Amino acid sequence: MIDYKGQLNLGNEALGAEKSISANEVVRTAEIKDLAREIHHQNTLIPEQVAEAVLENFGNACVELLSMGFAVQFKKGEDVLMRIFPDIHVKGGNINLTRAKQLNPEVTDLTLENAGDLIDRAGGVQVRVRAVCQQKFTEMLEKEGAKVQRTEVIEVPYVAKKNEAEPGDEGDEGGKPNQGGTEEP
Repeated sequence: MIDYKGQLNLGNEALGAEKSISANEVVRTAEIKDLAREIHHQNTLIPEQVAEAVLENFGNACVELLSMGFAVQFKKGEDVLMRIFPDIHVKGGNINLTRAKQLNPEVTDLTLENAGDLIDRAGGVQVRVRAVCQQKFTEMLEKEGAKVQRTEVIEVPYVAKKNEAEPGDEGDEGGKPNQGGTEEP
């Protein structure tokens, strides 16, 4: 049984989000031991201890392959269920003409000739690990006959925009968000 909670979202002024109703999963975390036990149930020739040892080395094995430029795919037969890959982005985000001019005031256009230099001036690229589940994984969950149940319905308060104080005005708020917002660290 998969638990979920309903949410009455009262809106977020900064995002332009109006009042809405949503649903969000409430899940528990399965540890390596739990997954090893299920692997053993799927194939009793694989002892739980062996499955657990393999799973404990999984992260390191993936990192080794990712660092060599591979994506790791989990398949059932010929169907890809999940794909883990190195995801690369320009540090600070994509470079548009405005950002390019900040990086190099002599730039008047984005071209193949200046693209590499602009990426370097932006600080290069950053790599993160990303995992994407494919539709086949969802189909398998549906075929399993997963049931859902609502555990509660909660209200998420309205989030107003933070008041922008005039320069030199310290105001009563002390720079804190309006009621319903959250403080930034």
